[in-house]
Amino acid sequence: MERRDKHSHERTREESKIQEYGKNIKNEDEKPEVEKEKPSLALSGNLAKDTNLINGVVVKYNEPPEARKPRRRWRLYCFKGETELPFYQIHRQSAYLFGRDRLVADIPVDHPSCSKQHAAFQYRMIEYKRKDGRTGRTVKPYIIDLGSTNGTFINNKQIEAQRYFELREKDVIKFGFSSREYILLHEESKNDLEDLDAESFDESDKEEKTEEAEPVQVKKEKENSESDKEEIDLKKFKSKNKHKKKSRSSSSESASSQSDDDRERKRKKRR
Repeated sequence: MERRDKHSHERTREESKIQEYGKNIKNEDEKPEVEKEKPSLALSGNLAKDTNLINGVVVKYNEPPEARKPRRRWRLYCFKGETELPFYQIHRQSAYLFGRDRLVADIPVDHPSCSKQHAAFQYRMIEYKRKDGRTGRTVKPYIIDLGSTNGTFINNKQIEAQRYFELREKDVIKFGFSSREYILLHEESKNDLEDLDAESFDESDKEEKTEEAEPVQVKKEKENSESDKEEIDLKKFKSKNKHKKKSRSSSSESASSQSDDDRERKRKKRR
C-alpha cells in the first residue's frame, strides 16, 4: 500500500511538472497582443487632392456643411478709383473664390499684391431667435481670408485670416494693395438708391416749379420791395455824405478863424 501511494505521488509530480513545462513553452511561443487600428474617416493627402482638384490645381478651401445658395440676388459692384467696372452676380453659387490663379478663381484679382487663392466668399445658413422665441434660419454672406500675404480688408479694416466674417449690405471689400473696391449690394438696395435719387430730383423740380408758379403780383411786390430797399439805402448814403460835408466845412471854418486870430496877435506884437 505504501509503495502504491509513493508511485501515485511521483506520477502526480511528474504530470504537474510536464504541465508547467508545456505552459512555459506556450508562453514563450505566444506574442504580445497588438491593438487593432481603428478606421480613420479623415481625408488622407491623396484623397484630399482628388476631392479639391479643379483644372489640375489643388484648392485650399473646402465649403462648410452649412453652405447654402441664397434666395436674395446679391451683387458685387467693382470700382477702380472713380470709374465703375462691370459688376458680378454672386447669387448662383454657394461660394466664390478670389485670387490671381484664373484656373481656380471665380472672381479673378490680377494685382501682384494679391495671392493666387486669396479669399473665399461663402453663404452660410445661420440659426437665429425670433421675437416670439422660436428659432429661424436664414442665409447670410460671409468672407474668409485664406492666409494671404497682404490680407483682406472690410471697410478699410484688415480681418483675421482663416476666420469667417459676416458681411452686410454696402460693405466695401479690398484685397492686398489693389485699388479696386468691391461694394456688396443686392437688387432691392439698388432700387432704394434709385428711389433716393428720384426723391431728391423731385424735390429740386418742386422748388423750380414753385418759383415758376409764383403769381405776377407777388413778383411785382418783391421787385417793389427790393427797389424800396435800394432807395432807402441811397437816402442813407446821401445823408451820410451830407454830414461828412458839414463836418468838413465846420472844421475848415474853425481853422480859418484860428488863422485870423493868430494874424491879429502877431500884428499887435510888432506894434
